[in-house]
Amino acid sequence: MSTYTEIVDRIMRGDYEDATAAERDEAVRNVIQACSIAAAAVTVQPIPFVDTALITPVQIVMVQAIARIYGHQLDKKSVLEILSTFGASIVAQNVIMAAVKFIPFLGWVVTTSMAYALTWAIGEVSDYYFRNGRGVPEEELQSMFTRIYREKHAEKKASGSADSTLKEKLEQLKEAFDAGLLDQAEFDRKKEEVLSNF
Repeated sequence: MSTYTEIVDRIMRGDYEDATAAERDEAVRNVIQACSIAAAAVTVQPIPFVDTALITPVQIVMVQAIARIYGHQLDKKSVLEILSTFGASIVAQNVIMAAVKFIPFLGWVVTTSMAYALTWAIGEVSDYYFRNGRGVPEEELQSMFTRIYREKHAEKKASGSADSTLKEKLEQLKEAFDAGLLDQAEFDRKKEEVLSNF
């Protein structure tokens, strides 16, 4: 399984000028899926209020990759301006994710599903935005973001709550890392593998 950085790197080096709609769709799906898993994976750390600092770079790279697929080169400032369209929603979700960290196990499930859904929604809305030539009204983007986020969060929260082995696998990984049996790169890769089935 490729890591999200490998997938994004492949997209950023690719040439999509003559790509078919189906090729673009597949590339966008790969980026959104990989980055959503990566965002969920970084929340599997115990410190509240750190998630935003870890998730935001993943989301910035995702938006840049999606823009690249549609022929746009964006710097981080441009991406942050696009993300600010969802501003209050993203800030509110990140505050909630930090607060939920204080709840044993349920906190992990909720935080992981929120990070996944938040990143997925940003990816879907970015795809729509660039696919339509960047001429989409802000209200439409906000409405679409809210709808997709709620749907994906409910879906992932339900599947995470139903999967009791998710907690066990993540705890085993954390214990192996704490014991020095896994280095940071192995730990991150295995987290992504576990969460890819989430």
